[in-house]
Amino acid sequence: MSMIQEADMLSAHNLSSADFKARNLNYVELLNISADFESKKAAYDEIGSGVVKILFKFDAVHAIKYEIKNSEELMQQLINYKQQNPDVVIDLNNYESLIENLISIRIIPLFKSDWSKIHDNIVDHFVLMDKVTANVRAEDTASTTKEFTDKGCNLIIHADGYRSVDYIIKTAPSKKEYKVAVQVRSIFEEGWAEIDHSARYQYQMDGQILNEFSKTMNKLAGGADEMAEFIHGLKAYLLEKENLVLQQQHLVEEQEALVKEQQNQIEDLKAALAKSQLELELEKKPAITDSNEQLSNKGSEGMLGKHIIEDLAKTAANVGADAIAPSAVQAEQMETITEENPAKSEEKPKIAKSKADKPKAVKVKEEKVKEEKIKEEKPRLEMAPPVVEDLFGQTRIPDAAPLKPSTTNA
Repeated sequence: MSMIQEADMLSAHNLSSADFKARNLNYVELLNISADFESKKAAYDEIGSGVVKILFKFDAVHAIKYEIKNSEELMQQLINYKQQNPDVVIDLNNYESLIENLISIRIIPLFKSDWSKIHDNIVDHFVLMDKVTANVRAEDTASTTKEFTDKGCNLIIHADGYRSVDYIIKTAPSKKEYKVAVQVRSIFEEGWAEIDHSARYQYQMDGQILNEFSKTMNKLAGGADEMAEFIHGLKAYLLEKENLVLQQQHLVEEQEALVKEQQNQIEDLKAALAKSQLELELEKKPAITDSNEQLSNKGSEGMLGKHIIEDLAKTAANVGADAIAPSAVQAEQMETITEENPAKSEEKPKIAKSKADKPKAVKVKEEKVKEEKIKEEKPRLEMAPPVVEDLFGQTRIPDAAPLKPSTTNA
């Protein structure tokens, strides 16, 4: 590096040669440190890339900005560190441990409230080498700063309005340990910080007008963060409300489906009941018909038997006592039998004759008339079935073959 380049560097940092020497800065030593770091950048880049791969897996990470310091930025870091710590000697053996952001990674979420999720993942996956620092504005509300203190962060009110949460993590993929500076900023905080760094901080410019515009932009960035948080919360509210409506709608659909299923079950039960009743009626109908027919047949047979019995009774009544009493001829025959058989006559009493008996010729004539009448009635009596009483006192015709008609001529 030539002297002109050295002069440009001093001018860029608002330093004179006397100031440079007063801070015990050795330009040659700075060049040696810069050359040593350039030889190690590949290893630093590999370490940084590995950490970035892990960070990209975290929830709520929108973007990641990753960089390894270049030689000019390293020299600037060393000068600034020497200005703040004039008694510390910087050399090739200690510069890597003194400068913490040789590997610099910035995590950018869309919303400021997403920081909490990212913080929890960093703490769970990496070893922290120092306490977490939360840079806030003086205008930030207590509710904003409370979330940082609740997580154990060290609050720092930044004079220039920078807002970020800074971590120094340790990684050791080999025997050598590396420091990695990780910052978390919202997308609006990152935009303002990049603009301010490019316009003011990098070259230690302190113009009044420039500072005022930067502060105004910082306020706008803070307002944009608040608006983004409002939109984020409104979105969550609307999604929750929509999910609630969908759940209610789904519940109503389930209830309607359940009611429909129950109605179908009721209809099926009604159909099964009607079918069962029809089958039962069909099973009972033949039995009832047969029973009715039997009762009808029994009634007809009973009526027929009743008529026959009545007819027989009438016939028997018409015959009268004359058909049963013996005739005069029979009486004479009985008397003759009695005379011929005295033994038998003793068994039967003789019929006493009254004084009012009719003449013999008249009696003979009457007996002939009776005999003719008996001859006329006898065929009918032989053809009529006998009538008997059963054990229950009812008259009936006994189960016997019908009588053959008589061959006697009337």
